[in-house]
Amino acid sequence: MYQKHFKELEKVLKDNLGHRGLEEAFIEGELRGAAESLLEGDTIFIVTGFVIKDAAVGETDGPIGAVSLAGALEQLGKKVFFITDIYSGKMLKKCADVRGVNAPIEIINHDINRWLSQDLLKIYKPSHIIAIERPGKAMDGKCYSMRGEDLSDIVPIMDTLFEEAVKMGITTIAIGDGGNEIGMGKIRPYVVKAVEKGETICASFASDFLIVAGVSNWGGHALAAGLSIIAQRNLLHNINIEIAMLRSLVEAGAVDGYTKKRTMTVDGLSLEENLKVFLALKDTVEDQVHLARNVHAQARI
Repeated sequence: MYQKHFKELEKVLKDNLGHRGLEEAFIEGELRGAAESLLEGDTIFIVTGFVIKDAAVGETDGPIGAVSLAGALEQLGKKVFFITDIYSGKMLKKCADVRGVNAPIEIINHDINRWLSQDLLKIYKPSHIIAIERPGKAMDGKCYSMRGEDLSDIVPIMDTLFEEAVKMGITTIAIGDGGNEIGMGKIRPYVVKAVEKGETICASFASDFLIVAGVSNWGGHALAAGLSIIAQRNLLHNINIEIAMLRSLVEAGAVDGYTKKRTMTVDGLSLEENLKVFLALKDTVEDQVHLARNVHAQARI
């Protein structure tokens, strides 16, 4: 029943992947699998925030997708907890406030070790842990930017939280767009082959479900859209809130991860280009919800 609309969501997600060199790395069915799994969950961790070294602040990609997904999950009655670092904490809070998301934010200012990971997982007992545009530890134990910059001296490494989650049977989901984010180890051969400096920067951890997107924010929106399609209710916010979310990030100091400038852009793409993708995902949801309502109405006749 949902196959057609999930295919449409996937088509939107693939936009801009050619620019990333990852057009062949997209794994079909992961979006739907992640959405179906989340519907069965109860408490979800969302880990986000990618620091831009030169600016010493988080970027505009990641928080918006994380908040969009958190909003959808909260509407479905799920408990959500954000985990980020000092570089993205303030802006994530402002973005969440714009969307009306109530999820608490845990700010971690040092590498998460095994003991802290176990404590967090035992205390909150999440069914799922999701990474959205979060630096992932490479094979050499360091975290890198897409440019190959070593971020390990400033970014709190959070991979251990995911590694311990796997040991405890917790489902892991990841969203990324470059290969250097947590979870992207699942497509390591593609990253090494197609991405500049891929051998060095590719993240080592492989998530259960991996959503590869042209921009990570789009992946968060698409997962919220997937939840909407299965739940047969629109869980995405409106375009005015989307614009306000980006503005809140920029006003809080966030920079574009590509240009390193404080502008209303994401990964070098204009506001208009990002809104076009958001609306395409939203239109797909509204089409499916409308179709489902017609089917139910006819069934009652």
